[in-house]
Amino acid sequence: MNLVPNLNNCFEIIVNILSYGGEGYMENSFILWIIVGVVALGVDIATSAFIFIWFTVGSIAAIIAQILDYSFGVQLIVFIIVSGICTAVGYPIVKKTIKKSVKAIPTREKTYIGKQITVDDDIIEKGSVKVDGVYWSVIKEGDMIQKGDKVEIVGIEGNKIIIKKV
Repeated sequence: MNLVPNLNNCFEIIVNILSYGGEGYMENSFILWIIVGVVALGVDIATSAFIFIWFTVGSIAAIIAQILDYSFGVQLIVFIIVSGICTAVGYPIVKKTIKKSVKAIPTREKTYIGKQITVDDDIIEKGSVKVDGVYWSVIKEGDMIQKGDKVEIVGIEGNKIIIKKV
């Protein structure tokens, strides 16, 4: 029997594995589950996504099923069910915990609030100012702003910064 599946016999192999416990296909599935677990753990460490770690837990459960001498079909079902449950339950908990513990990094625009700059042109209603080498459209609060006046950035509205004369 050809153990390398092609498109024609792939479905048949899957059915045989699930129906007959994979006799002849996975004599020693321990190595497979170790590889699956290590690869999933490696991907999770590399990406910091905390989504692949649950497949490592599923592979540990499949190894336990293999040690208890269950067929490969049972091991595969245990792997799928445990990985699915752990992902559905564990991932949202870990994601919520990480969001609480990791401080959000403000966007560049948010760091401008409170910054004082000197304007290069008169601003009556509309205008632009240069902040850190980037020209921004402005919304002014209060009196007319003349060239050379110091202003403070008090907010952001869409793609415009809100300035107020100091």
